[in-house]
Amino acid sequence: MANNNKILVLGAGKVAAPLVQHLLQNKYEVTVASELLYQADMVIQNHPLGEAVEWHSSSIEKLNSLVYQHQIVISLLPYSLHTIVCKACIKERRSLITTSYQQPEMESLHSDACKSNITILNEMGLDPGIDHMWAVKMIDEIKEQGGKIEKFISVCGALPAPECLDNPFRYKFSWSPIGVMRATSAKTSYLKNNQIIEQEGAKLMHDTYPLYLEGIGSFDAYGNRDSLKYKELYHLQEASTLFRGTLRYKGWCETMATLIDAGYFSEESLNNHDLSYAQLTSQLSKINHSENLRDEFARKHNIKTHSNGILSMEWLGLFSNNYYSQLAHTPLEVLTYRMVSKMKMLPSDKDMTLLNIKILYTLPDGKREIKDGVFHLMGKNNEDTAIAKTVSLPAAYAAELLLNKKIAHKGLAKPVHKEIYMPILNRLENEAEFQFLESIKKDSHWPEEW
Repeated sequence: MANNNKILVLGAGKVAAPLVQHLLQNKYEVTVASELLYQADMVIQNHPLGEAVEWHSSSIEKLNSLVYQHQIVISLLPYSLHTIVCKACIKERRSLITTSYQQPEMESLHSDACKSNITILNEMGLDPGIDHMWAVKMIDEIKEQGGKIEKFISVCGALPAPECLDNPFRYKFSWSPIGVMRATSAKTSYLKNNQIIEQEGAKLMHDTYPLYLEGIGSFDAYGNRDSLKYKELYHLQEASTLFRGTLRYKGWCETMATLIDAGYFSEESLNNHDLSYAQLTSQLSKINHSENLRDEFARKHNIKTHSNGILSMEWLGLFSNNYYSQLAHTPLEVLTYRMVSKMKMLPSDKDMTLLNIKILYTLPDGKREIKDGVFHLMGKNNEDTAIAKTVSLPAAYAAELLLNKKIAHKGLAKPVHKEIYMPILNRLENEAEFQFLESIKKDSHWPEEW
């Protein structure tokens, strides 16, 4: 039988350590299961209440056994594996927490989870996670005053700290590189002044929302996939503007638009793997390869040779005669491998997570106001990161709520219910490093273009 205080953590990647250490320090028994046993050992740090086990996702029998032996399961695995974990939890009647977006395949399991009397709590990280909880808290507070919400904007980013910006992209990878790249060109939809806007690819990178945060910097936000579904989730049926976006420093979106136009986001297989970067750039852009490739590329795409996009491509070496990695099979992989090789977080680098929520609303007396919230957390170094804390600690706190039977919801759930978001936000706000700053502004401060 499962120990009532025993928690199974699946995955020992970059975000696992704060979650595991928090649970161990609070006297919970924690098993960390990973394909790489040494990673699980490193996360546990020889704590007497921790156990590391080797587990491969292909071993469903071992997964079922591990799930059965624990009271709560927390999956930090890639989202594509959450369905098999969910099925194991339903079979063994154990509640599950994930930090990823709830996948359509899991939604069909809601009824089975209810029959097993378990909770499947998804989207329990930063984005998604803290963004949901704080947004719904602010929305609920406005509605309790009798306010009517007109417009809603939420933007979030995991970024290098300003002092660590040492490349023209003004970005470094702190999580799944291929996930970052695919999200950059994914189809997005949002509501702007009662008009549905749909963009993807380079158009998405040109359709940005500028944001300046005092003391932090200037940013661009672009749409984060489908914002429209949050009308129902956040109960914003009357809102004329609803936008959820991803934050990047100025320059990123311009560069990504250039790379998308250049063909580097293609996921079609390359026929010839024995090419230089310059040859591939020429091939993708249908330009005759020459010594003046950079200038010819700029003319072909009608951009200036000193633009951020051209300078970034040159810095990456995409106009050079060096040969790209034989491990890359598509243009997107060529680009991603090259970017990762030159844009890794160094041991001394610091990251930061940044979330800004703006809500324009009208009170019963006709007064219009803006509720503006900024959440900002700085990492300490590459081993103690802001992204790891903000993704994993909400899941750790949720596990404690479930163990203490403080969450009544059964089946699939998200952290938009007061019984979930209030205690977790209260605990996060009590963390000395976490800063949740809210202010009320005049409606004239609302961004004019929105």
